[in-house]
Amino acid sequence: MLQWHDIDDDQLIKLAKDGEAEAFGELYERHVNAVYRFLYARLDNSMDAEDFTEEVFLRAWNSVPSYDERGVPFLAFLLIIARNVLIDHYRRNGRSPQQVTIEDIQLKDTNPEPGEVTARNLKHLEIRQALTQLRDDYQEVLVLRFLNDLSPNETAKVMNRSTGAVRVLQHRAIVALRKTMEDEQYEQRI
Repeated sequence: MLQWHDIDDDQLIKLAKDGEAEAFGELYERHVNAVYRFLYARLDNSMDAEDFTEEVFLRAWNSVPSYDERGVPFLAFLLIIARNVLIDHYRRNGRSPQQVTIEDIQLKDTNPEPGEVTARNLKHLEIRQALTQLRDDYQEVLVLRFLNDLSPNETAKVMNRSTGAVRVLQHRAIVALRKTMEDEQYEQRI
C-alpha cells in the first residue's frame, strides 16, 4: 500500500489539483517548518510567523489549480509566496522588514554531549547577533541558502535574481558576516 510520504511533491500536487486535500496536507507537513523558518527570520515575533505561515499555505492551496511547476520546486514556490506575504505586510504597515531574529530556530541535534550543546548554542547566538547587523538582502540569501537549504538556483527564483547574482550575493554576505563576527570578537577582547 502506497503511503503519502512515498509520493514526490509533483505527484502530490497533481492529486491536490484533483481535489485531494490529504495530498495537500502532506505537502504542508513536508514544508511548513521551512516556510516558518523563512518567515520567522524576517519578523520580530513567532506569532506573526505562525499567522503568516498559515496565510502562505492558504494562498498556495488557492493557487494549486493554476500551479504550473516551470522548473521551480514546490518549496521555492511556497517561499516566493512567503516573500510576497511579507512584502504585503510591510506595505500595509508602512514599515521596512525587521532585522533577522532567529531565536527559536533549532540546530540539528543528534544526541550531543552537554558541552557540545553549550558550545553550539553560544556559536548560534554569536551568528544570530552578527546576522542582525547585515543588509536585508544579505540576511535573506543566508536564510534561504543555509537555514532553508535551498540551492542557488532555487534561491534565485525566490529572490527574483539570476543564479550568478545569488552566488555573488551569498559570497558577499558570508564575507560581511565573517567580518562582523571578527569585529565583535575583537571588541570582546578589549
